[in-house]
Amino acid sequence: MSLLRLPAFALFLVILGLAMLGPALFAALTADWKSGRSFLYAAIFTLFAAAVIGTLFSGAHKRPSIQVELTVLVASWLIIPALAAIPLALITPRIGVVGAWFEMVLCFTTTGSTSYLEPGQVEPAIHLWRGMVGWLGGLLTLAAAYVIMAPRRLGGFEVAASAGTVSSGHAEFGGRLVTLDAATPGFGRRLNQAMRVILPIYAGITAALAGIFSMLGQGGLTGAIHAMSIVSTSGITPLAGGFAASSSLGIEMVAAVFLVLSATRLIYARASQAGSVTHWSQDPELRLMGILVGLATLTLFLRHWFGALSIKVSENLTDALAAIWGSAFTALSFLTTTGFVSSMWQSARDWSGLSNPGLILLALCAVGGGAATTAGGIKLIRAYALLRHGLRELDRIALPNGIIGVGSGMRGIMREGAFIAWAFIMLFILSIFVVILGLTITGMKFETALVASIATLTNTGPAISVVLEGETGFALLGVPERLILAGSMILGRIETLGVIALFSIDFSHLLGRANHHQDSKQ
Repeated sequence: MSLLRLPAFALFLVILGLAMLGPALFAALTADWKSGRSFLYAAIFTLFAAAVIGTLFSGAHKRPSIQVELTVLVASWLIIPALAAIPLALITPRIGVVGAWFEMVLCFTTTGSTSYLEPGQVEPAIHLWRGMVGWLGGLLTLAAAYVIMAPRRLGGFEVAASAGTVSSGHAEFGGRLVTLDAATPGFGRRLNQAMRVILPIYAGITAALAGIFSMLGQGGLTGAIHAMSIVSTSGITPLAGGFAASSSLGIEMVAAVFLVLSATRLIYARASQAGSVTHWSQDPELRLMGILVGLATLTLFLRHWFGALSIKVSENLTDALAAIWGSAFTALSFLTTTGFVSSMWQSARDWSGLSNPGLILLALCAVGGGAATTAGGIKLIRAYALLRHGLRELDRIALPNGIIGVGSGMRGIMREGAFIAWAFIMLFILSIFVVILGLTITGMKFETALVASIATLTNTGPAISVVLEGETGFALLGVPERLILAGSMILGRIETLGVIALFSIDFSHLLGRANHHQDSKQ
C-alpha cells in the first residue's frame, strides 16, 4: 500500500518514526550509544503503531467532515508528542513521563522554550530531536492551514473569505486567489497537492539557512537547530543562553530575513492551488508587519534614549545603533512568535538602565504573524481587518455624508471580516482568562499566570523567561500546570474557532450559502 494512501494520522506517525532515525544516526556517530538505542527502539515502536493504525483504517474512504478532520488534527497534537517523548523518557528519566510529553508538546506546537532545568547538560541528540520535532510541527501546521483550515474558512481565512467571491470556491485577498471549497478536490488530493508545494520550499529554505549559519560561524548542530527553529518559528535552541549566545550581527540579519519569509505566506502561495501575489508590496500582512516592527522599534529606542539622556550621544553612537538593531530584531522575532532575543538586546538595556519592556513584547506576540504560516497569535490578517474598519469609521465621523470607494473586496473585509476578527479577539481574550483562572487555582502567581497564558496561547514559549526575568520558565512546573499549559498550546494552534467548529455543524457550507444569497441580492 502506497504511503500517500495511508490515513492521515498513520502517515504522520510514519514520518515521525522515520525522523527518529536521524537522531539515532547522529548519536551513533558521536558514540552516544544509549541515545542511539533509545531513538532506534522508539522509531521501531512508532512505525509499528503506524502500521497497525494504517491497517485498521485503510478501508475508510468516506469523505471526512470538518469534525473528522479537526479531530485528527487535535489527536495529532496530543498523541504524536506522546510517541515523540519516548526517547526523552528513556534517555533522561529524571524529567518524568509527563515532563517528556510536555517537552514534546512545547516543540510540536512550535511554542519553544524547554522544560529542562539545565538544557546545557542535555545530550546533543535530544536537542537535535527537539529541533526536528518543532520543524515537523511547523510542517503539520502549514499542511493543516492549506488542507483543513483554508477550505473550512478557519485560521484567518474566514477574513479572506469575506473579501472575495465565495460562491465560486475561491476568495481573493491581497492579490492572492485562495481555494475555499472543501469538496473539490478531496481531502487526500488536497493534502497531496499542498505537500508537493510546501515540503520542497520548507525543507529548501531550512537547508539554505543552516548552510548560511554554518558559514557565518555557528556550529553544525547549533546552526541546524536554529535554522529549523526560525523556519518553523518555534524558538528552540540547544544553548542555555539562547539564540543570542552564538549570534552576531550578520547571523541576526540573515535570521531576520528568514523570519519574515516564515511568518508570511508569500513563498507558499501555490499551496492554495490558485495563484500568487503579483508583487510582495501588495500583501497587506507584510505591510502591517513592517509598520508594527517599525513602531515597536521606535518606541523601544525612544524609551532607551530618554533613559540615557544624561549620556553624551557622541560618545555612545555605537550603543545607540546597537539599541536600534537589538530592538528591531527582538520585535520582529516576537511578532513572528519565535521569541529569539538579539545579542544586542541586553546592550540596549544596559545603555539606558531601564527595566524590561515586557508588555510591548507580549503585545507583539499576541498580534502574531500571517495566516497560513507557522506563527501563532491573533494573526496579522485579522488585525488588518480591524485596522481598516477603524480607519473607515474615523472617515465616517469626519465625513458622515461622504462616499469613499474602497472596492467590493475591501468592503467585505471592513464589514464581515472585521466582525469575525473582533469575535475571534473576544474569544482569544476569554481563552486567556480561562487559562489564567486554571493556573491561579493551582497556586501560580497572577503575573506569572498572565505571561504564561499569553505565551502558550500565542505559541511563544521564550516569552516567559524574557518577560519574567529570573523565572525558570517551564522547568519547575507541577503536573496540573503542565496539563493546563499543554491544553493552552494546543488551543493556540487550532484556535478557538476551530474548537467551535469541532463541536458544531459544518458551518463552512452555511457561510458559502449566506454569501451566495448576499451576492444574488446585489
